Amino acid sequence: MDNQFEKYTDEQAHRIAYLVAGYIKGTISKKEHDELDEWICENDENMELFEKLTDEKNIEIATRLMQKMETEQVLEEKKKVISFNKSENKTVWIKSLPYVAAACIILIVGLIVFKPFTKKGTPVVVNNSSDILPGSNQAILTLEDGKVVILSQDKKDTAINEQVKILRQEGEIVYTGQTTNEPMKYHTLNVPRKGQYKLVLPDGTKVWINAESSIRYPVAFDDKERRVFITGEAYFEVAKNKTKPFRVVVNDIVVEAVGTAFNVNAYSNEPYLSATLIEGSVLVSNGKTENLLTPGQQARISETDFTITAIEANDVVAWKDNRFNFVNTPLDVIMRQIERWYDATVVYETMPADHFNAVDVPRDVPVSKLLHFLELTKRVHFKIENNKIIVMK
Repeated sequence: MDNQFEKYTDEQAHRIAYLVAGYIKGTISKKEHDELDEWICENDENMELFEKLTDEKNIEIATRLMQKMETEQVLEEKKKVISFNKSENKTVWIKSLPYVAAACIILIVGLIVFKPFTKKGTPVVVNNSSDILPGSNQAILTLEDGKVVILSQDKKDTAINEQVKILRQEGEIVYTGQTTNEPMKYHTLNVPRKGQYKLVLPDGTKVWINAESSIRYPVAFDDKERRVFITGEAYFEVAKNKTKPFRVVVNDIVVEAVGTAFNVNAYSNEPYLSATLIEGSVLVSNGKTENLLTPGQQARISETDFTITAIEANDVVAWKDNRFNFVNTPLDVIMRQIERWYDATVVYETMPADHFNAVDVPRDVPVSKLLHFLELTKRVHFKIENNKIIVMK
């Protein structure tokens, strides 16, 4: 066939079908997810094929076609051929999925992979090879005495003192447990655009800090509470201590927990501050109103409003796992995340009113790869010039 998928053997094509089917059903392992990510990011054609395989319209069409077939007969035939060898263990993956869902994936692969594949739409325009690379583990640590420590992943692990260790290769700074009755001493961790970092506080609480964010915290908590101050966005996994609440402060807003996992997004250029609960419970207060969140709820606080809404929490915290998850997301929200992570300037020739989807896109790809996913909708196009992204129709 005169197309780029001639290189796939039957075994490779069925392996792709297995990974995509598992992705759709949410049954693949982390190792398999990494394998799928690697295949997607190999080239633009793989990205577009993945988009087609996971497109709801294609799945719906395939479902209707399959309903017209002799389902059991089809499956018996496919069981003989849809298998693959890996580490000398043969697995017939068709048995692990509902019949129709599995058959649909087989059919879609047959229609897309083994038929001529015509690329549609205009790819992202990148002038002068000026694609923008993603962010990395980097931050600036300011100590109590004003000393500044530059944190990056290109240096060996170091220690400031017996209490503080810097794991540069891991992008992490770790404080060992201490309490104090003396006046608080604070450190500040600033994460620039195009950066991210992880922090383990003296009580064992883990904090992921996103790009263009900061956290100010004591090097040892007192006996009454655990209080930290942030700007931008951070994700917390709080060490349990029922006698000593953990409080995250953003101006007049306080998010209080005992032992739980939650995300706080407090970027100044977002329309509201949001606190999203992953597990446990948190009390969110703005000084006038307070609400207790349950998992899957998000508090949204602006100058004039304080609302609670149900949300898919995993989409909110995907950044912590180094992924982009955009589900029915306005373009301006997506582009603000791109600005922070890629340290890019976004210029709008047009602002589409549409909402966009791009799920499980790795954050370690050049920006053109992410923009290409959005362009597959045919509702927006992009041009990259130096460090500028131009949004066009």
